[in-house]
Amino acid sequence: MFKHTLLFAALSPLLALSATAADDARGLRPDTLVNGKSISSNHVTLLGASFSRERGLQEAEAQEAARVELVTQELLAQAARKEGLQNKPQLADQLAYQERAILSRAYLEHYFEKNPITDAELKKSYEFNRANGKIVELKLRQILVSSESEARGLSDQLAKGADFIALAKANTQDPGGQSNGGDLGWFRPDIFVDHHFSEAVLALKKGQVSKPFRSRFGWHVVRLEEAPRPVARPEAFDALTDPAKQAIRQKTAQLQLEALTQKLASSAKVARGDALAANTQTTISR
Repeated sequence: MFKHTLLFAALSPLLALSATAADDARGLRPDTLVNGKSISSNHVTLLGASFSRERGLQEAEAQEAARVELVTQELLAQAARKEGLQNKPQLADQLAYQERAILSRAYLEHYFEKNPITDAELKKSYEFNRANGKIVELKLRQILVSSESEARGLSDQLAKGADFIALAKANTQDPGGQSNGGDLGWFRPDIFVDHHFSEAVLALKKGQVSKPFRSRFGWHVVRLEEAPRPVARPEAFDALTDPAKQAIRQKTAQLQLEALTQKLASSAKVARGDALAANTQTTISR
């Protein structure tokens, strides 16, 4: 169920705190009171930053515009509560949707604060692999598409003898892939951001074409051109480029997140589809 879980995308600035908002007690202080109800400094900062980007306003002007907008929203929200609109099923469902997104993001931030990914840990793992000749590279071609159905269609064509390079030139969405037939050159799985891709290509034999698989970038069909070979004199961790270190960090976070969600799912009761409908009908009958 969680095999392809990806890191959560950032929420809308109107739904969650961002880097532009003060992450301390100052941001929680009331900026404005509307019938005794507080509009926090964070809310003004967040909406003001949005106005700055979208309307090209200077900071002070953007924040004042945000303040006016938030007061209007609060007045309307208070009127809605007086009418009991928050209890209408459709509106309650929308509020639950937003609450779920905010709380899930908050839990992830809390989790990674308690379980930080440190450079020391990344370096230790990388240097172990480097010292033991476990850093390899392999030559690949890929076709990258946006949907599973497209990937499976291409896989079927390849199984019937279609030319991989021709299909890549005609279909891949990988930048540059249409001009070089999906050639990725020599690829290092250890410094690639998505572990699903790295694991899939490492499982291939020379000349083999993968079954369609998904990564954070889309759906892939990959052919292994040359079998893995040790990287000659791989650089030390401290000599890696910042993008390479960030890729290792993101992949590590991805693995931790998937382990976390799998652990939570293992003890959860999840019903869907026919089972949910049957359960609902049984409850109604009672």
